[in-house]
Amino acid sequence: MEWSRFFRREQWDRERAEEVAAYIEIETADNLARGMSAAEARSARKLGNPALIREEIYGMNTVGFMETFWRDLRYTARVLRKSPGYALVAVLSLALGIGANTAIFSLVDQVMLRMLPVHDPAHLVVLHGEDDIDGTTAQDNYESVFSYPMYRRLRGDGRAFSGVVARAGAAVTILYHGSAESVRIDLVSGNFFGVLGVRAAAGRLLTLADDDAPMAHPVVVLSHSYWVNRFAASPAAVNQTIHVNGFPMTVIGVSAAGFNGVFPGNMPAVYVPITMLGAARPTWKILDDPSFRWLNIMARTLPGMPIQKAQAAVEVAYRAALEAEMARPGFHPDDAGQKAYRGARLELRAAGQGINELRKNNQGPLLALSCMVGLVLLIACANVASLTIARATARQREMRIRLAIGARRWDLIRQLLLEGLLLAMAGGALGLLVADWTTSALLRILPQDLAGDWVTAGLNPWMLAFAFAVALLSGLLFSLVPALQATRPDLAGALRCGAATAPPTGAVWLRKCVVTAQVALSLVLVVAAGLFGTTLFNIARINLGFRPQNLLTFKVDASRSRPKLADSVQYYGDLKERIAAIPGVTGVGAANGGPFSDSNHTGNITVEGYQPPKREDNVDVWTVAVSPGFFAALGVPVRAGREFADRDGALAPKTVVVNEAFAKRFCSGRNPLGLHLAFGGGKHPVLDREIVGVAGDTRGKSHEPAGADVYYPFSQADKPDRLMFYVRSAGDAGALGPSIRAAARSADSNVPLWDMSPITLRIDDSIYVERLLAILSVAFGALATLLAALGLYGIVAFTVARRTAEIGLRMALGARPGDMLRMVVLEAARLALAGIAIGAAALALSRLVESQLFGVKAADPVILACAAALLALVALGAALAPGLRAARIDPMSALKYE
Repeated sequence: MEWSRFFRREQWDRERAEEVAAYIEIETADNLARGMSAAEARSARKLGNPALIREEIYGMNTVGFMETFWRDLRYTARVLRKSPGYALVAVLSLALGIGANTAIFSLVDQVMLRMLPVHDPAHLVVLHGEDDIDGTTAQDNYESVFSYPMYRRLRGDGRAFSGVVARAGAAVTILYHGSAESVRIDLVSGNFFGVLGVRAAAGRLLTLADDDAPMAHPVVVLSHSYWVNRFAASPAAVNQTIHVNGFPMTVIGVSAAGFNGVFPGNMPAVYVPITMLGAARPTWKILDDPSFRWLNIMARTLPGMPIQKAQAAVEVAYRAALEAEMARPGFHPDDAGQKAYRGARLELRAAGQGINELRKNNQGPLLALSCMVGLVLLIACANVASLTIARATARQREMRIRLAIGARRWDLIRQLLLEGLLLAMAGGALGLLVADWTTSALLRILPQDLAGDWVTAGLNPWMLAFAFAVALLSGLLFSLVPALQATRPDLAGALRCGAATAPPTGAVWLRKCVVTAQVALSLVLVVAAGLFGTTLFNIARINLGFRPQNLLTFKVDASRSRPKLADSVQYYGDLKERIAAIPGVTGVGAANGGPFSDSNHTGNITVEGYQPPKREDNVDVWTVAVSPGFFAALGVPVRAGREFADRDGALAPKTVVVNEAFAKRFCSGRNPLGLHLAFGGGKHPVLDREIVGVAGDTRGKSHEPAGADVYYPFSQADKPDRLMFYVRSAGDAGALGPSIRAAARSADSNVPLWDMSPITLRIDDSIYVERLLAILSVAFGALATLLAALGLYGIVAFTVARRTAEIGLRMALGARPGDMLRMVVLEAARLALAGIAIGAAALALSRLVESQLFGVKAADPVILACAAALLALVALGAALAPGLRAARIDPMSALKYE
């Protein structure tokens, strides 16, 4: 069969009609030649009814179900064109519901479901260790880290894996053509790209030969996005020299487009061999140190090997590596240390998505949002179902007559379902535009550096497939029950039905059930809006312990080019003086771990006169290296003693300032001033640091309480570090940016500043989850309330129209208009109260979002009461107009209604 016959039915049928007519003329001519009269010649033809013949020919040359579908589709389109208001409301309602669901699914897909763009990601695993082994740990994510010697030992054992790779993140200064910038890099093993199956977009990628000896191969690979942004995707970038922390290195290639590392949301600009650690981190001398753990280890399991078998095999290799560490020369662990080594465990975790910290941090909020948009879609479907029931009720006489004259019930159901599916598909198409706009708006709410290019807006095949599936399901959901109800056979009813006959009570009962469900679902969403809105309000009014107004922050790391502490201290001091001289600056301070710096340092301490409880093996506190003027710049009050001054230099007696939480924990009943402490523990610690001041508590993050903090002068640190500067302004802090950058260039143009922003923006970014949940829950709650109001108005107006004759009779018998108004309002109130009762019962599930709340309980009675009152007022407003219409009914006109 040619498909062209299906799409040009009229032309094809006309051609067949001409053929049949020509055949009849030929046969008639033959009969006339045999001597028949004209009438006998025409009546004696062998060919039957020409119209039936054409239909038979077409039926043999087309696909039956396609022909039926196309006919029903054209009929459905004509029917919907006659009811533009119904079609418009239905399409808009579905577009909002489908669009919201598709937008949230886009985020869920990119954050929680997306696999790494590498070869066979399902066979990738990450090594996760559990142990109490003493040592130093440095990590940029939640996953376990291991030493470089441990990685080398595991890589050499081939019993479980076809390849083992390692990576660690770092921030470096890259100098190219006189322009310096701070970027993130990944230190990776030489087999990193080979094991993952990543190809080169230009040049070549790293190999094991590029990673076989410390500082022997100064080569780098550019990420594709950095190559495009910094080098304009020029092939000439290969073999160019760039300086990494002042160390010249050669670009040998560019990674494939779409590959952004194995740490979603934290994409490196450059890949550097692990053995070039000395260039990336000049202050680290730890490449051969088994006690310094800093590398994530990933592996690819052998083909066909179950993960359980690989787990058993790697345990053997790990145990052998631990035994080798314990046996290294000069290392003699005590009994506790030996127990820690023997108790160490290794676990293989699926890593097809990489080390997905985005998923770990955002899974709860995304699931909560998914539930909310699901409820919005249900409410939208309920709203359209209510309209469809009313429409089906109005067409019930038509359906019964069609059944009476021989139509099959399935044919009518199919046509009604097709109406719903056509509306749903139109809503889905419009919903894709809503989803694209919503996703773009959501990304503007998120912190700029949260996910980089990992989470983006725009349509993709997964979004299209999801929108199609949701539209299909929605169409069936809101049209199936009305179709079944409207096509129930009742031939006798069809014959006696008049145009104004009241619809059956079943249709009214069904609409009331739908509206009650709308109110119940709306209550859940309004309560959610109240809970998340209250959470955001509570967090926003927390006292952070410092004054965030007019405070500008930026980061700088002199240690990359000045690995000696004295040189870094001199640079930071010079930069601080230059910034302090800028007009409008009223205070300058710096710290390696101040509020909202995203940099935390903890350490074990020993405090004079403090005996830790037996359960407290280590006395860990936050340790922060700061500059003189730090507390004054932030507006942190010094409760006792003094803060640091220039005299607290490297050669001066060592001093510290503690916060109130520290004093409460370690100095209860004692004056902290004059007490001494030591960094570290042991049997004979040297208490060489004197407490000279007590500062107020500050929060590092909005929803985390202040911990015990110990501040010490940066000049008395063991090694240089990155600092965050806090600059207090007399006016708008953002206006100081150009002047500060100019001061930094005058100090050293090869030391870049980065991440400059008012601290109020950092505070806002730290609560982006709470803000996102609050904004969306309020939006969804408002939309649900609007849809519920429309549903209530529709059912009340429908009921008033249905009972017009009854109302007229009541008023003719003496009922007053106020009685009719009260009757209608009470009808709406009963529906609203039933929905509120069901919704309140469903709120028992609200404990599932307890972890997303702050300062409010999931079962807060005040929020529940306010939400119920709001919906009750909405119900009253929705019933008021139909109630007033009922009160104004003229009894005489109403009695003539039938």
